[in-house]
Amino acid sequence: MHLESEQRRLLGRARIGMLALRGSGPPLVNPAAFHFGGGALWMTTSRYAAKVALARRDPRAAFLVSPPEEDGHGLLLQGLLELYDPFSLPSHLRALAQGPGFALNLAGYALKNALFVGGYLLDLARVPLAWWPQNRVLLRLRPDHARLVPALAPPPAAPARLPGVPPDLALAVARCRVGQLCWLSAGRPVLANVAWALDGPEVLVWLPSLPRPPRATAATLVVERHRLRSTRVRGVALRGRLAPEESGREALAARYEGGLPEGGTVLRLRPRRATWWRGFEVGGTRLHRDRGWAAGSMD
Repeated sequence: MHLESEQRRLLGRARIGMLALRGSGPPLVNPAAFHFGGGALWMTTSRYAAKVALARRDPRAAFLVSPPEEDGHGLLLQGLLELYDPFSLPSHLRALAQGPGFALNLAGYALKNALFVGGYLLDLARVPLAWWPQNRVLLRLRPDHARLVPALAPPPAAPARLPGVPPDLALAVARCRVGQLCWLSAGRPVLANVAWALDGPEVLVWLPSLPRPPRATAATLVVERHRLRSTRVRGVALRGRLAPEESGREALAARYEGGLPEGGTVLRLRPRRATWWRGFEVGGTRLHRDRGWAAGSMD
């Protein structure tokens, strides 16, 4: 599909985006370095990654790119995700059918993400075998829908201790002001940047603009800190049920110095599971209704 010049500039400047795929329950959301070329987004991952199995089952995906300086607009892309496995003959045939463009986009990915690739090579001895170069596959997202979305740059926020994760990881993401919320609309993942705050065992989120989620739906909230080296990435995904919230704006705005802008929509996420990652180490915790979360000082 044709992208406008502003959309292409944003894709050229941003280094990291959020990739979302349908799951058996709430969507799966992961950060991904990318390159845009030939009308598609190009990414890599391990052939053993959960997103690979999900893409083979249902290729409908979304990708959210935020402006590097937190102003202007972000970009939401939706489309179909294709896999290119170097151990698969059909993948080789599809790559050959694209001619030199396939190799040029691989080179473009390596050039744009040279810092990430360099950090990956520096840490190669600490990278699990499943993520070594010979076990990686190429992902290509061919968008059929693109939409500019407002950037979100809320004021500084009080720290909030996320549940079900190791203390050092909770500390790493405690002051993150913005999270990425994902839900399904008409069977396709939708991603948006949101402000967030804890409210007892649940999470309040503020969505600055349309599209709004259905009145009640499965959803995933990701709070993460990016790093140039994969082994230093820290993040948490809360997966549960999203519903409208009529009275939570004041409690949510209290986390942010000076509150939040007018308008927008407040939603309540009732998480049932927390998944966390520390580099390539991944863990998870099932959250129960009676599990309490604490917010406040992280000292």
